[in-house]
Amino acid sequence: MASTGCGTGVEGVAADTLTIKVGYFGGPYYTKKVYTLSDLDALPQVRQAYTFIDSLPAVCVDAATGVKLTDLLEDAGIDVNSAQKFYFFSTDVKKGWYQCLDKSFLLDTPRFYYPNLPAGWDYETASSTPEAVYGAVRVEPLIAYKDNWQRFDAAPDFSTYDTSTRFRLLFGQSDADEHTAPQSVKWVHAIEVMLGGTPPAGVTLDRDMVNLKVGSMVRLKATVAPDEATDKTVRWSSSDTGVATVDKNGLVTVVGEGTATITVTTVVGNLTAACVVNGPDQDTGGQGIASNDAGETRGTPPGPPESARRYLAEKDAAVAVSMAAAPEQSGYQPWRVFEMSADAVPLRRQEQSKAGIYGAVLFIILFLFGLVRRYKEYLREIAT
Repeated sequence: MASTGCGTGVEGVAADTLTIKVGYFGGPYYTKKVYTLSDLDALPQVRQAYTFIDSLPAVCVDAATGVKLTDLLEDAGIDVNSAQKFYFFSTDVKKGWYQCLDKSFLLDTPRFYYPNLPAGWDYETASSTPEAVYGAVRVEPLIAYKDNWQRFDAAPDFSTYDTSTRFRLLFGQSDADEHTAPQSVKWVHAIEVMLGGTPPAGVTLDRDMVNLKVGSMVRLKATVAPDEATDKTVRWSSSDTGVATVDKNGLVTVVGEGTATITVTTVVGNLTAACVVNGPDQDTGGQGIASNDAGETRGTPPGPPESARRYLAEKDAAVAVSMAAAPEQSGYQPWRVFEMSADAVPLRRQEQSKAGIYGAVLFIILFLFGLVRRYKEYLREIAT
């Protein structure tokens, strides 16, 4: 269908989906959400009239139904206050964006629908009369999926809609003489939101490994750096939902035996961090951990991991081989050899008491005294 009233005049085609992307200056841009008609219909609906001045110049009146741009951004998880520019991609243009509008122009500037503008427009001077601003209605930018754009009409007509123009960007005038029709893009299939501030530089999890019984739950906490990053939105996923599932808030539930990896990914930058659930070096038998509402874990403390048991078994085997190789030197000793802990300390030698020492000395003196006495008796017997 050929464009009428606004646009380039190039034939476009109605969009079936609307993709919302986000990024920073210089790109790249990352998809936040893709909307279908049914998705948009589930959001709060707005029925609103708008006035425009086109390139003739002539007054155009549009009766439209759609979703507020701010509601759409909020639903897609974009902080409107962090946005700087909006790029609208249309099937009017085969490559690149059709229209780029600053947030200050599109969202921060008060805009109005002027119901008296059709009667208050002077076509000879191509300007509005003072009466044109009477009864002005404040309006917000709208993404319309059906509208009725008419030139020269005195009032909006909501009885008939045209869906071939979807999706169309509609916004009011800042004054009754502002020419905004060429900027009201139709056949929009994608919107890229350029954010100000700082992009994410990394993401981490509060743990990289958990040991859980089937039926247990634990909440993982993701931290996006730096603190001043503008968009810290993340996505959660599980490598095997038959083993563990994860919701949008990082709550992990173990639903089956096996190992799974829980991954968190930043929407902007696709930066990732991961946590292994019941990895091969962990023992889940009787060592379940459950979480409370605060995300803390509870349960019996885990026993030594399988890796530690393998280490002790290898040490036993190494000692046995060593003794078998040199039996003539060491002999067979059925002892188990343990390594000393790094924080072990030697026992202190107990000092002998002074009383024991004195007793030993006295014993020696008496013993020697007896020997001397017996020796003297022996000499007497020889003399006689």
